[in-house]
Amino acid sequence: MSNRNQLLREIADTLDEALRLQSRVIDLTDRVHEAAGMTTADRALRGRVTGLFFGLLAHLEALNRLVKEET
Repeated sequence: MSNRNQLLREIADTLDEALRLQSRVIDLTDRVHEAAGMTTADRALRGRVTGLFFGLLAHLEALNRLVKEET
């Protein structure tokens, strides 16, 4: 039971960290676009970053379900 709780805690921490990282990557992308004189109105790159993290978050949610089903 303790191992299960530890895994759930680690998954939750990883989810939080992934969301913070996604925000940082999007912010950095916008800043680099601005510094390079590019418009930040084009959100294609932002969409790719979001898609990348969506896959990671979906994987972590699947792991979370697996751990919870093991009870």
